[in-house]
Amino acid sequence: MRYELRLHRLTFGILAVVLMAFVAFLFYIRPGLADERLEVIASLGIVIVAAAAFVAMGMIEGIMVFYFGRQHKREVVSYLLLGLLSLVSGLYLAISDTTSLQTVSLVAAPHALLFGVAELRLAQHLERHPGYRRALFVCGLVEIALGFILIGGSELTPEGTATLLGYVAVLSILQLLPFLFYSRATLSQQGSMNQLRR
Repeated sequence: MRYELRLHRLTFGILAVVLMAFVAFLFYIRPGLADERLEVIASLGIVIVAAAAFVAMGMIEGIMVFYFGRQHKREVVSYLLLGLLSLVSGLYLAISDTTSLQTVSLVAAPHALLFGVAELRLAQHLERHPGYRRALFVCGLVEIALGFILIGGSELTPEGTATLLGYVAVLSILQLLPFLFYSRATLSQQGSMNQLRR
């Protein structure tokens, strides 16, 4: 169990770093979206960075498949599907002639929806830890809502879409942080406290 937790933490940690780099780049280049002459260049830069982020995460998720091994079929299938989705998303953004920030928003939507569903599924397994369960449930619903908002982001201006992508990335980072600092000792202490209260 600890080995799997470390692998999940590693993946989440890398995803958090990739999202932080994307947010930093987005807010660095965002003023260029307000200038008509620089809008195309700024949009192209954001699309390139998003494509690179998707491809990098796809490769990392694919590598994780080999670390889990055959005895963890659910994790292997999940990481394999996520890796393929990320790779296809990144490659599509990289080679498509009609890619725009609105396309990035549409491509990011399934990732947010799947992350939300994963949080809801994880919440089901924490019956003895109501605080963590409630937090995961709320975060899962928020992430699913963000997925639908990203779909609606395809109707915004490039500047509005970039802002939306930045906010969604920041909220996703905030949801990843508890996974990174999750402690089995803390969880077992909380479980002991809940049993004493009963």
